Amino acid sequence: MKKRLAYAFVATMLMTSMMACGKKSDEATNSGSATVSYKAGTYTGEGTGNNGVVKVEVTFSENKIEKVEVKDNSETPTICAAPFERIPATVVEDQTLAVDTVTGATNSSNAVLTAIEDCVKQAGADPEVLKTASGAEKELVKEELTCDVVVVGAGAAGSAAALSAAENGAKVIIIEKTANVSGAGTMAGVLFADHSSLQKEAGKEVDSEWLYDEYVEASLSTCNTRLVTNIIQNSAKTVDWLLDSGVRLALLDAGHGAQYNHVGMPTTAHGYQDGGTVAIETLLEKVKENGGEVRFETTGQSIIKDNDGTVSGVIATTGDGKELHINAGSVVIATGGYGGNPEMMEKYFGTKAGTGLIASATGDGINMAWDAGAAEFGTEVAQWFGMKYGPEAKQMENSKELTELVRNPLLFVNNRGQRFGNEEEAYESGALSSLMYSQPDGEMYIMVPESIVNEVKEKGLADVFVDRWAHMYGKGITFMESGHEQNIDKATEALRTPKDYTKTLEDAVKCGVAKKGTIKDLAKELNMEYLNDEVARYNEFCKTGNDVDFHKDKKFLDSIGDNEQVYAVKVVTRCLGTLGGVKINENIQAVDNNDVAIPNLYVAGADAGGMYGNNYVVFEGGTLGFAYTSGRLAGENAAKNAVTK
Repeated sequence: MKKRLAYAFVATMLMTSMMACGKKSDEATNSGSATVSYKAGTYTGEGTGNNGVVKVEVTFSENKIEKVEVKDNSETPTICAAPFERIPATVVEDQTLAVDTVTGATNSSNAVLTAIEDCVKQAGADPEVLKTASGAEKELVKEELTCDVVVVGAGAAGSAAALSAAENGAKVIIIEKTANVSGAGTMAGVLFADHSSLQKEAGKEVDSEWLYDEYVEASLSTCNTRLVTNIIQNSAKTVDWLLDSGVRLALLDAGHGAQYNHVGMPTTAHGYQDGGTVAIETLLEKVKENGGEVRFETTGQSIIKDNDGTVSGVIATTGDGKELHINAGSVVIATGGYGGNPEMMEKYFGTKAGTGLIASATGDGINMAWDAGAAEFGTEVAQWFGMKYGPEAKQMENSKELTELVRNPLLFVNNRGQRFGNEEEAYESGALSSLMYSQPDGEMYIMVPESIVNEVKEKGLADVFVDRWAHMYGKGITFMESGHEQNIDKATEALRTPKDYTKTLEDAVKCGVAKKGTIKDLAKELNMEYLNDEVARYNEFCKTGNDVDFHKDKKFLDSIGDNEQVYAVKVVTRCLGTLGGVKINENIQAVDNNDVAIPNLYVAGADAGGMYGNNYVVFEGGTLGFAYTSGRLAGENAAKNAVTK
């Protein structure tokens, strides 16, 4: 990447005025390259973003790009605002396509650049020339700032840390590499607590010992038990603090989501009513109200140390090319793990792991803390969750509808044709994804026989499999997850309604997401050497009603006929992100290899190791609850550490 970063947005009227006054010559705008000529006119180009086509209109004179405007698009406004504003401005200002994408909005950025390149071609110029015509290099500007607490990362943990520190009397600066609110906290739906005000009002308090046992047992007793205890004991206070801060939450019974296996577990989940993005934005506004600074497009690069090696701040770079030296009494790291870093993911989990959902979570804070002397701990913990399709699914009309059908206890086999577990784990997302990850290439095939398709067509999914939300139906329960409202009543009614999934399955075959044929045909086409024997054995279990291999409930045992048409739907393991990296103590302080706290350095959320062993807990809200509570405690402790010096 060029040292020159994407320049800060300059108002279009100002740029037009500058060009009209001749402040920048044509030769200067194409510094270091041959003169570029165009067929004057206005052209429309297209690029593909996250949600579809992005149309861009570009106006050329004979030797200059005069104007760039983003037109039709279906991108998420909060994500695309920065690239849709800055990239056109930079292209016009510097007459170049050598523009960096906006962190956290890579696909939207690339869509704009692709569309502009398309227009350049239409105007008769070579876009490759413009990719090297980078304009005059701009001088690196350094700026020095001072505060009590600097927080690196503005997700759930970071925003909680910043507000908590500000409320405890600290002058706070929080920096975030992306152009807007992002992170796993925007995708998640619920956080846990034991004795929140909502739980008390509903008479559904949770036994703290049960929560403790869940963490310890999931880790095989390798977690930091003092940390676990402190997080649980502060979980209710965190929920009530969020409520007092303006974050709207509602108590949800276990099994409110796709995980039917959770029905009957304690009521731990406190669900977003407005979504994670709004929740984090609410906290950041409170930070500002308390005198703090919130700086987006500002990436933490390294930790500043005094002459004696004491942590004393952070060096960061901004989207407009500045280098910030932020001096602080305490530093809080909360950058969301390393799930978006392909090299680190391959190192710790192998190539089959892929990357997490948050592309901007690239381990920045973890590496900063390691460089400052913090010990490595928890790098082997990933949040495997559910399943996903290959890239072919983007061509499908409705892959979500396909998931409705296949996320049920059908027959699951790996790419060799072998069963590898109880398919009822379709209703336990963590277990399902972990099982897949342990298989060759981290993938499996879900076998959907036509007999099941026909039965669902007549009776509906709830009758054929399970009526997942029957215990919640009629209560008007809604919550926000992954940016979308979930309505329990509507979801229940949909599963109870007979539905023909044939069109969706045929579309999956057409797009390459699935194969269709008899078991013998599929065994040959997919090169599954064990499939025929495995299905024969499975059919015997269906006859006897007794699965002696993996103990699947007999109500889900449905045989597959020798000549029956079967859809084999391919899915792969899904990683939400990572959950560790830096060793911390119960006070959320980073510690060295001797478990000695590193003065002035705190690490919260997904960067912090010690809450888990080699897997995360399966009760609802465990991960998001840790993020908010560890962040709140880190901010409180960091403020006390800095302000009392």
